[in-house]
Amino acid sequence: MPKFNEPESIGNEVARPAGDNLVQPRAEMVVVLAQQGMGRNEISRRTGIPWASVTRIAKANGITFDTSQTEVALRARIAQLKQAQAGIALGLHEDIAVARMLLRTARTHRDYAFASKAIGDLTQAAQRMTPEVSEQDEIDETKQFLMDLKSAIALEIGQFEQEHGVPFDSPEAREILNKMRYQEANQDEQP
Repeated sequence: MPKFNEPESIGNEVARPAGDNLVQPRAEMVVVLAQQGMGRNEISRRTGIPWASVTRIAKANGITFDTSQTEVALRARIAQLKQAQAGIALGLHEDIAVARMLLRTARTHRDYAFASKAIGDLTQAAQRMTPEVSEQDEIDETKQFLMDLKSAIALEIGQFEQEHGVPFDSPEAREILNKMRYQEANQDEQP
């Protein structure tokens, strides 16, 4: 009995004769999506093919999934979630201000009690929803920024050296850079 309620044909999609270059439609979908940089779980979700089968099909076609892309996507998603959480906390603070106004304008003991309770509940919710940023989080974020910056600088240096055919730290490179700066300055001054 196949795992994950797979159709029997998935095994045939993966295991094909050596001289047969034909790829079954489901396997072709997996290959194309994987080559576009999509992750295993996303391919599985979009196609309905179990992730284990996606892995087998990709492996049979010489495709591996890059975990560094997954890490970058995960960091971005966590940042989005923290931003959304901060937005909710901000909304709760606005609600606290409204509840305080109701407290000040309460005409009965009952209204006063309800407003007081609302302020307490909203304050607790706002405290829980306010994202905590630890010193370690800030350090990690700064380290990641610096590593990304270092990679971007190395890429720019490599492109410069490839384009101009001289080492970046050479006198010839300084001359090229000075000429580029001079041309940029003159372009900015022209009407």
